[in-house]
Amino acid sequence: MTAPSPAEKMKFLSKGRPVVRATEAVRAGIPRISLSRMTRSGLVERVGRGLYRLAEGEGYEHPDLVEAALRVPKGVVVLVSALNFHGIGTQVAREVWMQLPANSPTPRVEHPPLRIVRSRKPKAFTLGVEMHSIAGVPVRISDPDRTIVDCFRHRGTVTLEVCLEALRERLRNRRQSLNAIQIYARQLGAWRVMKPYLEALA
Repeated sequence: MTAPSPAEKMKFLSKGRPVVRATEAVRAGIPRISLSRMTRSGLVERVGRGLYRLAEGEGYEHPDLVEAALRVPKGVVVLVSALNFHGIGTQVAREVWMQLPANSPTPRVEHPPLRIVRSRKPKAFTLGVEMHSIAGVPVRISDPDRTIVDCFRHRGTVTLEVCLEALRERLRNRRQSLNAIQIYARQLGAWRVMKPYLEALA
């Protein structure tokens, strides 16, 4: 019986996971030189450092978030990127906004471009953080109400205009968010800032 070729192994490995790490490919018996050859031939595309996908593979939503999660697995997608994911507001994220612990090293990532925000609060990495599976890849993203609280915490960076647009839209479409936002704001130290806006819009 003929052993499967590197291309056949890559196709098998890509089932259910459109982005494949080079280390995963090597473990599956695909030499790195074969990855390079398949990339040069156009069979495989290099989508990031050590990340590959089949050129003929189907597209999927939020490819930058998938690549960022693979490159920075300890990060949480937050702020403008999380607003985009949840379909809130009109601001477009031109970078992937990720939260990391204050003492963690800055990731060296060529693509996608990252905008790193840091937090010293351990609960900032668990409170209101959801795990979403995108193209088979687990991606940690702050939920809609937590995202809005974060925007107010970082209002000097994302701008107050973005904060208010997101808050108005969220409360207009889902009034029960008011309670969740209050809880997150109190626990994350944003209550004094948000209280006047919540009282005005409630």
